[in-house]
Amino acid sequence: MSRLRYLDPSEAYHAFVDWSGSYSIAVAGALDPGRLIHAFEALCHAVPLLTGNLGRDENGYFFRIPPGRLPEVALRETDGTPEDEEAVYLAEMARPLDSTRELCRLVLVRREHSARIILVLHHSMIDGRGGVTLLEKLCRNYTALTEGRTPPYAGPEAPAQRSAETLLKDRHTAGVVASAVDRDALCAALAATPGPQPLRVVPQRLRLDAGDTALLRDALRADSFSVHGFVAGAATVAVRDGRPGTHALDLVCGCPVDLRNRTEPPVTVEESTNFVSGVETAVSVPRGADPTAVGRVIKERLDKAIDDGEAERAILQAGQFTASEPLSVDLVVTNLGPIPEFTAPRGLRVTDFRGYTTTTMHGLLLFVVTSYDGRLSIEITSPEGLLSAAERTALAERTAELLRARTTKQERP
Repeated sequence: MSRLRYLDPSEAYHAFVDWSGSYSIAVAGALDPGRLIHAFEALCHAVPLLTGNLGRDENGYFFRIPPGRLPEVALRETDGTPEDEEAVYLAEMARPLDSTRELCRLVLVRREHSARIILVLHHSMIDGRGGVTLLEKLCRNYTALTEGRTPPYAGPEAPAQRSAETLLKDRHTAGVVASAVDRDALCAALAATPGPQPLRVVPQRLRLDAGDTALLRDALRADSFSVHGFVAGAATVAVRDGRPGTHALDLVCGCPVDLRNRTEPPVTVEESTNFVSGVETAVSVPRGADPTAVGRVIKERLDKAIDDGEAERAILQAGQFTASEPLSVDLVVTNLGPIPEFTAPRGLRVTDFRGYTTTTMHGLLLFVVTSYDGRLSIEITSPEGLLSAAERTALAERTAELLRARTTKQERP
């Protein structure tokens, strides 16, 4: 069993918490399972880390690639109702990886004239943008095979992807002074600290139709405000409104930051494992607060941190392990933005995209914001047991209420 290399702190943090994410598309039409598996195997040859797993010893975590091994492929046939298909699909979306065995899994949930393709990827070897990119590469391989062409992503094997630390030190980044990774601090933390117990997630989804999505974008554009900033404000207000009392509560909203375009030249998905940092914003939120005002506080803090190079320094300092009192985060709002149309052969049409983490940590609410086919979607995942079914529904409905109120140019419903 070959050892590829030890993980740097940004990668090791995700190994430590053992997080993986699911990226999926819904397909209308008859899909060929054998051809999909062929397309996936070709992709694994092009991206060798897909066949790997994680090891851990006294020196830290490391990637390894067992010779001749391919990731799990699961085919789930459903002959029942759409509700049956949805139940199977959601169960597979939430099934975490065992990173000691695999860093990737492909699942096909199929009915006669529809299918869901799920790519589950470990966060140590890829981030959200990378997950979307790999899913599109799988689609391109499948389309090529359907059309009698050679899959475009089939090797030869690319060079091993590098960590954010390595790439940040190798390339010019505005406002950031490259520093050596504190491997001693990392090793000491790993030797002394067992990883936290990952918790299973319970998903809740809200999705605007194309008309409301367009109205929301137009209203925010008129105010020179971003969709991400407003959704972060609306989510934070919805979380506050779900808690008792009328007084203001101090909440912490975290926002992941994609750093690829912050370097010169930019870092591609093919070059890096995980190239995302994070910024947290503490904000005082009374019941019924204005989501635009709360969102502006979060967005201003996020922009300043990015301009100051804070997100890059967080990676280089390996603060995830060395902080004596980590900041408690109430919610995280991650924005994958508009997802480009996925490639499909004639006779198939990709109708939807969904993506969210398969595991989470105690007390953490995660809002994943995407837009596909002109429709804004927000996946709200919470740890199992944190919220009741009624509380999850109320949180999604309050968030949707705040979003739709903005489409009629009202600040609050």
